[in-house]
This record gives sequence, structure tokens and C-alpha cells, in this order.
Amino acid sequence: MHRHRLIFVLVMWLIAVALPATAQTPTNISTIYLPLVSANTIRPLGFETNTGWLYESSVYPKAANLNAHWVRLNTLSWREAQPTQGSPINWNAPSFTRFEAEVAAANALGLQVMAIIDDHPSWATGSDRICAAILDQYHDEFAAFVRAVVAKYSQAPYYVRYWELGNEPDVDPRLVGENFPFGCWGVIEDEYYGGGRYGRMLMTVTPQIRAADPGAKVVFGGLLLARPENGQNNNDGKPFNFLEGALRAGAGPYFDILAFHSYPTYFEEVNTNNAHVDFDTHERTFGGAWGSRGGATLGKIAFLREVMQRYSINKPLFLNETGLLCDDRYTSYVPVSGSCNAAAPILQQAQANHLIRSSMRAMAAGVEAYIWYTLQGPGWRHAGLLDGSQQPRLAYIALKTAIERLNEVRIPPQPFTGYGADLEAYRFSGNGFVLDVVWSVEDTLHQITLPADSFIAAYTRDGASIVPAISGSTVTLNVGFENIYLKRKP
Repeated sequence: MHRHRLIFVLVMWLIAVALPATAQTPTNISTIYLPLVSANTIRPLGFETNTGWLYESSVYPKAANLNAHWVRLNTLSWREAQPTQGSPINWNAPSFTRFEAEVAAANALGLQVMAIIDDHPSWATGSDRICAAILDQYHDEFAAFVRAVVAKYSQAPYYVRYWELGNEPDVDPRLVGENFPFGCWGVIEDEYYGGGRYGRMLMTVTPQIRAADPGAKVVFGGLLLARPENGQNNNDGKPFNFLEGALRAGAGPYFDILAFHSYPTYFEEVNTNNAHVDFDTHERTFGGAWGSRGGATLGKIAFLREVMQRYSINKPLFLNETGLLCDDRYTSYVPVSGSCNAAAPILQQAQANHLIRSSMRAMAAGVEAYIWYTLQGPGWRHAGLLDGSQQPRLAYIALKTAIERLNEVRIPPQPFTGYGADLEAYRFSGNGFVLDVVWSVEDTLHQITLPADSFIAAYTRDGASIVPAISGSTVTLNVGFENIYLKRKP
């Protein structure tokens, strides 16, 4: 008991000393979770927050209540820390001050931090754009900077072990705004889209990360991965070759985790309940680019594994940025009003359903982290787990319920076909029970019947208990497009 009190006081002190003066100390928190560095298992589900949001008083309690396992932070700026070549690292740069406050809050919440290092200085890129790649002749300087960062933040009181080098590097800078926060290593004219240059950077930087912290994990910058091949109308190079370019350069041994992103867009279907469209697998998602490969989630997973297999490597996969977007610019893709705000009730249902479908598919395919972008709201293109007033949306509730249910079982699940072709199901193993996550493939109600003595409990997508119909020695449950959790004896 005394040890727990001591840890509680230490955690709260870390937050107090790390928070910037302008931030408000979180209030009304009833539970403080220990850092995952002392836990035995890291679970898959988490979220990203934009810079400075995690410790805000309007967001921190929601993060605590969610009880997730990952937080991805895109805060650290090399540009701020070393604005001129050869200058000492400015550890008091604003991005570092915010990062330290974010990490203190994350540790207090028991969140495993995945930290991105990007925003390269112009002297190292030869460009005034934030979205620009590091020139080869400055890879050594970047390696020295990263080694110092890892050496500092892998130690107490921070304990950061996961380092992601860049964000969506498979983007040519000419295709986005000059101040977009991407990795931007892409080169349209290159057969391998600039992946070789990124791979050479990894080969220089990763040994320095491992020298600073042998336990560190190097994450390949999360790939946008818009498509697996070119169609007739694609004239912007071959971004799908970026990973292969890095592997051709010899970068296979120089990263530990391969990360990728997936952002289907919400659109309207005529005479269809839009909340009950499977945007992960729909033929219109990403222009149909991933449809023949099982949809966005499973298609991207299979594609990345195919590329790795050609180079005899098999790295863990992280889906470390995802969400279901609604874009006001494309009014034909939203209800007749042409407004994502007007679509909010249906959009929120669709996002909650998409979160469960895509996360279960990803986990069953072996993806080890699933991170929603973002926690705070309203989020990029209306995808935040919280709304603009930082109140929970349905996707937040669905994620919280999934975390609660999955904390009782072992991961990964296995696809389960025992309920028939009309139902998609994934089975998790617990101690003396199984947990089935089940939904209807189409927008049609189906029934599950099982022996009454095998039934333990059932819950809706949003966590409410389900009372089954009982007839003699059997129980029956209705299953529609929204998933249920069925806890039963094996």
C-alpha cells in the first residue's frame, strides 16, 4: 500500500513539473495507471493526439477513462532543436517542452508512447519546405541528433522506447502543401519513389538509436500507401514501390516495425443506411484500389507482407494512423445537405462500426498496434473520437468497450466461421471461456442459437448488456450490422 502511494505521488509530481505554464493540470481523475514499462503485455488499441492536447484538462480525463494502451505523438522537431548546422541541441525548444509534458501525462495514464521525429531543418534538406527529405550528406548529423534524443528520453522519468522516423515518407513534397507535417521523402521520377534515400537514412540512424538504447524499437515511418499499383489515370509515379526501394538499399535489418496508415472516406449510398456501409471493404473505397485484395485493411497488410517476403524479412506491422474521414470538400460523398456536420448522427454510427470492423480484421491478421487519429475533436476531417467540445462520440464509446472486453482475453483472435457465411466473427481465448466479436456481413438481422449452459454474457458494440431469448435449453441472440460481444464457454 505504501508503495502504491509513493508511485501515485511520483507520477503526479512528474506531470506537475513537466507541464508548460499555459497548460491546465488535469482534474477529476479517479484512477491513475502505472506506466506500461512495468507491465507484462502491450495491448493493440490506442490513439494519437495532436501536439499539446494530451495534457489539456478537457482531454486528459477522457484519455484516462478510455484506458487505452498506445499514444502516438508527433511533436519533436529537429528544425526547432537545431535551426543552424552545428548548433547545440536546444532542449528548451517549445516542441521538446510540450513533448516532455505529453510523455509525463502518458506515463501517468499507463500509455505506451510512440514518438515521431521529423520536421527537418532547411540546412539539412536544402529546402525551405517543412515537407522535405534529408540530403544524404546530412544523415550523420541527423543520426547524432536522434542518438541524443533517444539517450535522454529512454531514461527516467520518460521511458520512451518506440521511435518512428518520419510520417508518411512515401509522399513527394510537390504533391502537398509546403508546410504539411509529412515525411516527404518521395520522388515521382524515381522507379522506387525515393525509398532508397529513406533506406540509407535508416542505415545511418538506426545503429545510433540502438547504441543509445539497446531496447529501443525503430518504426519505419507510417506509409500512406494509397494504392498497390497504378491504374490508367495515375501519373504521379509509383509510391507503392517506396518500401521496396528502402529494402533494395539494404534497410531490412535497420527497422523493427513496419507501420502503415488507412483512411477510408465516408460517402453516401443511394437507398442505403449509410451507417451500415462497410467502408473498409466497399468497392468505392480508395477508388477500388484495394477491393480485390480484401479491402483496405487486409489488402494493405497482405501487400506489405508480400514485399517483405521478397526480401526474406518479416517485421511486425502497426496500423498506427487510421480513421473514417468525412470531407466537406466532396459534398456528393455526404448526405444531400452536403455537410459533414449535418451528417454527424449517421457519420458517428459509421465511424464506430468501421473502428470495430477494421481493428478486429487487423488484429486477426497479426497487426500489433491499431491507433485512431485523433483522440481530441473535432479531429482531421471530423474523425476525432471526441467532438469539438471534447465530449465522447460513438467511436470513443466503441473503442472503450472494445478495450474493456479485450482486456479479459488473449490477442490475437482467430477468424471464426461457426456462425455461418452471413456473419463475420473473430474469436478470442480467455481463461475458461471464449469471446466472439460478431456482426452481420450485410445490413440484415440474423440469429445465433447456442446451448443455454454455454452462454455467459453478451454486450452491444457500446457496452450495454444483452439479454438473450431463452427457450428450453437454448438461447438466441439477434446480430445485425453493429457488432455484439458474445462471451461463452468453448
